[in-house]
Amino acid sequence: MLKHREKFYKFLFSHFLNYYFMFKAPFSFEGRIRRIEYLLSAIIGGVVTGIAFWLGVGTAVFGAASNSGGGFGIGVLIGIAALAGGIWFTIAQDVKRLHDVDKSGWFLLLALIPIVNFILGLYMLFADGTVGPNRYGADPKNRMPYQAQPTSVNVTVNMNGEKQETIQTQTDKF
Repeated sequence: MLKHREKFYKFLFSHFLNYYFMFKAPFSFEGRIRRIEYLLSAIIGGVVTGIAFWLGVGTAVFGAASNSGGGFGIGVLIGIAALAGGIWFTIAQDVKRLHDVDKSGWFLLLALIPIVNFILGLYMLFADGTVGPNRYGADPKNRMPYQAQPTSVNVTVNMNGEKQETIQTQTDKF
């Protein structure tokens, strides 16, 4: 029973650390992120930005209603700052997700076209990233690209007594 509990805690702790270190540079446009990080960043970014924005709007409304004047300006500034930070965060996460599928961040401009933005969003959510490193960085899943392994080595001796080796590789994955 103790071994099972120990395994469970190791499993839980390792996954907690993976999610804890998931958002290493959330506002950076460099690197690659996995699908789960993209989904979580969309949810967390939307919730945090929405709460901060509505707190700013509430401060502005109550500041205007109290006739103090200062509360309205602060509320508007909080709302604008929250919205700007949320937009920057979202664009940065989208660009990093496009980098994971080996596409340029400029593909995000397709999101400005109706219907295409929906298809692009589904693609970014469900497309598997490039296996191994690509031009935007290392694979976030630490996978290595498939390489053919030698399956047999044939050694022949020619008439002069020289040894010749022929290596046959298997290029199929099965």
